[in-house]
Order: sequence, then structure tokens, then C-alpha cells
Amino acid sequence: MKQEWKAYDYSYRIHWSPGERGYIASVAEFPTMQSPAEATPQAALNALMSTVIEDLHQREINHEPPPESLALGATES
Repeated sequence: MKQEWKAYDYSYRIHWSPGERGYIASVAEFPTMQSPAEATPQAALNALMSTVIEDLHQREINHEPPPESLALGATES
């Protein structure tokens, strides 16, 4: 599967950060990753998804499995 599509399987959260004065995106399956503060929720999500895609590409190169999607795992019973 293309890494760009795999990135959509993950659970993203976007919130306003008063301290950062911008929107921050985070992703449950990559707990140490978050976007920089951005002016819009979409910009925060785009920035984070770029980082997730880079990570997935690196994992593929290193023959490492990607994190399992929490959202997809919950629906596959």
C-alpha cells in the first residue's frame, strides 16, 4: 500500500493551543509526533501527515512494520 494512503488509517486529533497560539495536530499511533503550531486546523493536519508519511517511508526502507491503526483494529472483530 502506498504510504500516502496508509497515513489516512491513523487517528488524528487537532486542537487549539493558546500557549502556541496555533492549531496542533497529533496522531495516536505515533505518540511522540505532533505538528508545529499552524494558523489553521488543515495546515496542522497537513504538516503532521507529511511527517507520518516520511516515517512510513523510512520504515519501509528499513523493513520495519508500520504501527497498527487503532481505528481499524477496533472495527475488525
